[in-house]
Amino acid sequence: AGRCKKIDYESPFAGKIKLDGSWELATAIYFDKNEINWKRNTKRFDYVYKCKPRTYTPDFYLVNTDEYLEVKGYTTDLDIAKWNQFPHKLLVWNKNELKKMNIL
Repeated sequence: AGRCKKIDYESPFAGKIKLDGSWELATAIYFDKNEINWKRNTKRFDYVYKCKPRTYTPDFYLVNTDEYLEVKGYTTDLDIAKWNQFPHKLLVWNKNELKKMNIL
C-alpha cells in the first residue's frame, strides 16, 4: 500500500474513504455495482513474524458474509505468515482472480 496512490472514493455502503491504488478502487466499484455490503477495514490483527510481533490490516470487510478481503499483486513470506495466523475468514484476490471476475 505504501507504493500506491491514495484515492478518494465515496460508496453507498462504505461512505467516504481512501483506497490504496487502482486495484482497490476497481474492487470497491465492483462491490457497489453488485450491491455487496462492504466496509474499508481499519481493524488491526496481531501476528508474529520471525519472532517479532506485528499487526496486519486487511483491505476490506464484507459485512453480510463476515469475511475479510485482501487485494494483492504478489505474495511474500511475510504475507503467508500473516494470512496463516489470521483469526477470521480471509479471502485473497490476486491479479488473476480480479481478471477472472472482470474487476480488472
